[in-house]
Amino acid sequence: MNINLKGLKIAVIGGNNPCKRILEILTGPGLKELAPEVVMVADNLTHSEGILYAKEKGIRVTADYNDICKLFGIDVILKLKNDAILSCILEKINTERVSIIDLGAHRAMSFLNFLEAEEEKIKIKRKLQASEIDRNEIMELFDMYSGRIRRNADEESRFLESEREDLIEIEKELFQVIQGSMIPTFIINNEHIITHWNRACEELTGQKAYELVGTDRQWVPFRSAKRPTMADVIVGGMSEEEVSKYYGTSWRKSALIKEAYEAEEFFPHLGEGGKWIFFTAAPIKSPDGKIIGAIETLRDLTEDKRAKEELELQDKELSTLYEKYKKSEEKYRSLFNNNPNPIFIVDRETFEILDVNHRVENEYGYAKTDLLGRSFFDIWEKSDETVRQSLEGLPKNGAILFTKKKHFKKNKTSFFVNVKVVHATYIHRDVLIASATDITESVEKDTQLIQAGKLATLGTMAAGMAHEINQPLNVIQICADLILKMINKGMSIPNDELVMMAKDIIDNVTRAAGVIKHVRDFSRQSERDLKKLIVNDPIKDVFKVLGHQISVHSIQVKLELDPELPEIRAEHNRLEQVFINLVTNAIDSMDENADKAEKEGVKAEKMLGIKTYAKENQVVVEVSDTGLGMDEEVKRKIFEPFFTTKETGKGTGLGTSISFGIIKDYGGTIEIESEYGKGATFIIRFPAIV
Repeated sequence: MNINLKGLKIAVIGGNNPCKRILEILTGPGLKELAPEVVMVADNLTHSEGILYAKEKGIRVTADYNDICKLFGIDVILKLKNDAILSCILEKINTERVSIIDLGAHRAMSFLNFLEAEEEKIKIKRKLQASEIDRNEIMELFDMYSGRIRRNADEESRFLESEREDLIEIEKELFQVIQGSMIPTFIINNEHIITHWNRACEELTGQKAYELVGTDRQWVPFRSAKRPTMADVIVGGMSEEEVSKYYGTSWRKSALIKEAYEAEEFFPHLGEGGKWIFFTAAPIKSPDGKIIGAIETLRDLTEDKRAKEELELQDKELSTLYEKYKKSEEKYRSLFNNNPNPIFIVDRETFEILDVNHRVENEYGYAKTDLLGRSFFDIWEKSDETVRQSLEGLPKNGAILFTKKKHFKKNKTSFFVNVKVVHATYIHRDVLIASATDITESVEKDTQLIQAGKLATLGTMAAGMAHEINQPLNVIQICADLILKMINKGMSIPNDELVMMAKDIIDNVTRAAGVIKHVRDFSRQSERDLKKLIVNDPIKDVFKVLGHQISVHSIQVKLELDPELPEIRAEHNRLEQVFINLVTNAIDSMDENADKAEKEGVKAEKMLGIKTYAKENQVVVEVSDTGLGMDEEVKRKIFEPFFTTKETGKGTGLGTSISFGIIKDYGGTIEIESEYGKGATFIIRFPAIV
């Protein structure tokens, strides 16, 4: 360690050992000729040795680390403390003007040795400048000085060897995390040389790591001629004008990560027909704030661009870059905290939260200290038992994706996320790395679409509702008319007849109220609330609202509902919407087929069949009809939004698309067996609760 102390203005963070000894030397007579000045000592522990000594010497002290950032004219900050909050605070320091020296346990002692050596050196100079020189005393001082230098060098060599071994271990762990990430990622150093090119990046670009690592050819998969990648832009310290020269208006500064850039661009040389890629790049810094490299992540947006759909499942396979990079904790934090998604590090056995990045604090509203040591499941919906069961059964080096799960912020508000969890090893400890992507807006749009389809379905149900309500009203009217006639004629009404009529009125009022409540419950917009249910129940409710319509259309119904079905996890209301859609489509198809047959002088059979049964840990529902059927083109398009075979104005084209989404939400599948002119069968499968 070699620092020019002459006239140096110094601030110290941390009053713990050896702060007091450092202050004694810096303010003592031994370095008087160099005149270093200690401007401030900061520590939230106000009774530490260093703070008390600074007060004694009249040096300004503070418990607020932010005061360090407000100092003007200081040259160096000696950091003797490793509070996590310090990394955030010291980001405000202009490191081009102020040097930050991180003094860990070893480096603090090394700095102290340096100061003591400087004292001895000055002492020797004083003796040499004296009018009378004692040769033996000078020789003794030189021997002491050279001995100290030798001891310092030996100690530094031992530390460097230990640090080298630690760095090798950290590099191995970092390589494992980078390679295990599902997000295409590469890293370059400050000489623009590729140091990491993970498997996901190989798969996206078609370029193998062994072809690129150790070279500056990171542009090859994306360009036909050499041009800086976004990581090169950061390492090269390009101005905004230079960046615009290469990226035009497609780039922007990251709103989340300081000094990071992001852009979205089409690359015709990627894959077949080219790919749309969203890429982000962030700097990797050394402890003194200098850029020593950059990390760039890529995201394939091609399908979203082509389909013009919401970016619902972005970052599905993002794990994390949670490891130290090269020498220090600050390098690891640069990778970890600069990631654009919330990331949790969780103990594999206890599910205790071990670490979180800054994005978690921003999105969830918790301070980091609020979360450390808490259960990972505290932020999940309590009723969702499948998450814990899935994570407990996650194999080593395995990964799992949870979609459309509800998380809760500190203020108890909920939002929907996709969560990718991977198993990893961190310093010989099994952990789970969980990355969350907020999809609340997408889920809300899905909900609105389902509600729109539900209201459209209510129009179809109107005729059945009128019939279901008119029947009890007619009974009530008849009973009321009979009672009124007998009263007007002065006739007494026998008690048993009066009781029977009152019972009829009460039963039919209850029946009408039940029908109205069913319509109201069906039409309301509710939050997702998965519960255990028997699929037969929503199927039976379909005939409560469509029973009259089926009779009017002269349709025979064949129900084969297995009474011993296992339960599934779903929502009654939304499943009823699925089966109403399938039944109304079947009615329309059979009517169309009957009209066609009538024109040909024959009579077509109208038969609706619904069958349920269990098979191989699945609950199966088959809905069949003797309608017009479908050709191959219709079968391919039937689940596309707004596709309909009905006449203009008679169909929204949303029913089957919404039904497909609902079934998929519950982990189910739907298949079609049909030929044109031979009816259709929809086969729906749900995972059974074992």
